[in-house]
Amino acid sequence: MRNYLPNRLGWKAAFSLIEMLVVVAIIVMIMAVATPALMRTLQSSKLSGAGDALLGAISQAQQFAFTQNSPVEIRFFKFNTDIDLPGARQDFRAYQMFKVTTAALTSGSTLTETFIPMGTLSRLPDSITLVADSDLSPLLNGNSQQDTKNGSTPGYSGVSGATYNAIRFMPDGSYRVAGTISSSGLTTIPFAQDITLCHVTLASDAGSAITAKNLPPNFYTIQIDPFTGKARTYRPGF
Repeated sequence: MRNYLPNRLGWKAAFSLIEMLVVVAIIVMIMAVATPALMRTLQSSKLSGAGDALLGAISQAQQFAFTQNSPVEIRFFKFNTDIDLPGARQDFRAYQMFKVTTAALTSGSTLTETFIPMGTLSRLPDSITLVADSDLSPLLNGNSQQDTKNGSTPGYSGVSGATYNAIRFMPDGSYRVAGTISSSGLTTIPFAQDITLCHVTLASDAGSAITAKNLPPNFYTIQIDPFTGKARTYRPGF
């Protein structure tokens, strides 16, 4: 029953306690139903943004390699999700482009590679990771290198103990997977001809290592043609 409270102009209607409780209960039920869908939408938007940014970086690296007639490398940095916990799981959480130049320090000496950072380090958003599984991201299964900067750590990732895997775009438009570093200091860059092994996958971090068996329904895969360097994407949605 509605209560009536007096005021200066007369009587004013007011809600009873039961009516207020009913309204609060309805709001709570609506929030309980709508919140999971809203969270999925926000996470999907974050994943799309991260994937689009990486796709843009891949396109930029290919264009820079062509216009500057010099190889451009993208390094994918892998480090602990919690730097204060040494045993924490390592994931690929950042990437950066580097211009690669090759020259001899002195006449007759062996060739050496110099890596010049292009732009700043790009970190993936919280809860988004580049999947390290061999089936989902075969491009990241090459030889990992220690991340150093001028021979010291932490390196370009800014995280001590970080490692990286890299792909290198060539001036002709193709790309290579960076391999081991030879004794002379040059990186081996074998040509990857199998296009079925030329992709990386981003997904929402579920708190445990992501594999093909527990891959979330919403993910973002980028495949790069080894001959042309052209990238295409695949997203199933959620």
